[in-house]
Amino acid sequence: MAQTTAAKASGSRRPAGGEEDRLSSLSDDLLHIIMSFLTSRQAVQTCVLSRRWVGLWCSVPCLNVDQQEFNATNEPEDWTAAETPDTVRFLNFVDKLLVFHRAESLNTFRFRCSNWHGRKAADQCLSRAIEFCPEVLELCFTSKQEVPQFGWSYYDQEYELPPLGSSSCRLRRLHLVGIYLDKDFTLHLQSSCPALEDLELEGCLIAYPKIMSSTLKNLAIIDCTTYCGNVLTVTTPALISFHLVIIPTGASWDGILADEMPSLVKASISFKYDFCTGRIPHRGPFKLLCSLVNMRNLELSGSETLWNNLQEGLDTFPTFLNLRTLVFNGCDTSDNFILECFLNNAPSLEKLILQYCKLAEVSRKCKRITNPKMLSRELRQDAHAPAFECPNLRFTEIKYREGDFDELFGHLCGIWRNLQKSTITLTKA
Repeated sequence: MAQTTAAKASGSRRPAGGEEDRLSSLSDDLLHIIMSFLTSRQAVQTCVLSRRWVGLWCSVPCLNVDQQEFNATNEPEDWTAAETPDTVRFLNFVDKLLVFHRAESLNTFRFRCSNWHGRKAADQCLSRAIEFCPEVLELCFTSKQEVPQFGWSYYDQEYELPPLGSSSCRLRRLHLVGIYLDKDFTLHLQSSCPALEDLELEGCLIAYPKIMSSTLKNLAIIDCTTYCGNVLTVTTPALISFHLVIIPTGASWDGILADEMPSLVKASISFKYDFCTGRIPHRGPFKLLCSLVNMRNLELSGSETLWNNLQEGLDTFPTFLNLRTLVFNGCDTSDNFILECFLNNAPSLEKLILQYCKLAEVSRKCKRITNPKMLSRELRQDAHAPAFECPNLRFTEIKYREGDFDELFGHLCGIWRNLQKSTITLTKA
């Protein structure tokens, strides 16, 4: 690595105690790595440490610009408000940053915009980033419009991602928030990102609802929307991890299809419900699960009505031959229906976690039984207790909150005879 003699000269400041300034003695390359963890504004401020640090930020192979740092109140700005003094300071900073920053390469580009006026600065910085073909590109328009009467919010989605051209030839990670993505983006993702492994889309409007990549290993789609009537199709044969959260609006997907995911190891799926009907506004939860049969770990969360949709496909419920860990987070398992569906169709399941779920109500008959032996005998005679077989299930964890113990007891009464080979752990929040 390149060494700089400046650290050995008088530019290296010694503390008052006379101890050596070892940090300033590091090479430029190591200091650049350290400064890459800072925002660009913080990196500029390091020039006051000593003469060794003056101008060092200019060659850091990273641009990390956060408009929120210039907000004096540290509160979210009104996206449509006129330019404030804070916004003017931010725009001036970006202008000077691009003049003096002269790194020979750019490995990471991050830009977070908190109001409408930051779009010009975003265009300027992104144009600079495109010249250097970064490995990591994160572009976030973080402003949300709140809808308090329905308890949810949405992104503005008015900034359109400009063409990336050949700049994505080295791109390994792409993170976009609150951005409009047209058909060109989808096609570019498929044909011009040969090294892309991590893709995270949050609050984006995907006009052409297809995600296609032969190299993606990690994919997260969070609160994204499309035009009404579209079905999102995901074709990612190398995918290992899949995280999906669906926003509850009429503009959301009519369905989700995972076309090719033979290498999938972990899936985390949250289906939110429609605020008007109380039901999931999608026809595809069951079809989505059918296309994820190869996964080893699954977490389902976010809805008490998802299981109503799953019942429609009960006769053809898929078999998850490779499933080892199953997590239900905030789901309705009170009738044990969903447990029967999965546990009867996951022969390799080893670990089950029920986290803050809606549990079965304890029956009056069970409440009166205090002797464990009598309780066990009663359960064996209970014709309504759920019946499922999961021979490899060895560990069951139930996380519950204060005041849920009665429901928890009733839930264990209902499934106890099926879990006698499993170690059950109760964890109180």
